[in-house]
Amino acid sequence: MTLGPIPDYLKNAMRGHFLAGLKGHRSLETYELDLFRWFVNESEETWACMDAEEQKFIQEQIAAGAEEINDSGIVATDYYRKRMRSSHAIFLTSLLESAMKNECDRLTAALDRKVFFKPSELKGDPWSARRTFLERHGSFQVAEELWAPIKELLAIRNALVHHGGETSQLPSDQVSMLGKIHGVDVTRSEIGLEATYVEQASEAVRNLMEFVHNSTNAVIDRAIRPEAVA
Repeated sequence: MTLGPIPDYLKNAMRGHFLAGLKGHRSLETYELDLFRWFVNESEETWACMDAEEQKFIQEQIAAGAEEINDSGIVATDYYRKRMRSSHAIFLTSLLESAMKNECDRLTAALDRKVFFKPSELKGDPWSARRTFLERHGSFQVAEELWAPIKELLAIRNALVHHGGETSQLPSDQVSMLGKIHGVDVTRSEIGLEATYVEQASEAVRNLMEFVHNSTNAVIDRAIRPEAVA
């Protein structure tokens, strides 16, 4: 006995079920940035404790009348703080890159192969290419107020990754641009990040991905109920 072709009503039902499940999938895990914030706070508290101990040690030397103050511990704690905050910024860009890739995959699945180009076929950095892909195929626009802090984060990431954060290795206009970002210090030999910057960058990633998630879900809704589209 030969089975006939799968009827359209069954195909449509299966497709609808798949799309409903796709709609509930989050490219940026629900608690990812909450856990990240917890990790940041723990790291900051660790640094504060280390710094307090070293400051206490210095004061004890001063009180004892030491001729030469051993402040090598402060050098180490400052290094810890600098490397820690830089790694947070770099991690956020990696997290964003992965989340945007997943969102492109969600959109592609919703469009059922009606895609004219892939993000990898576009010029530019992975983040901007995926933004272009999402906007063109999803028929929505990412507002500049959402993207501007992401551009700043990417500029910081590039300076840290490609130049080790050394300000002398950066063009003067880039140093000037980075210096205008709240919580970013470019007055020393290396870029310095304040805890406030890491927090606002994390919030910028959250806001962007929440918008993209909702916008992609609107595309999925139209795929589930195409008759509802005027």
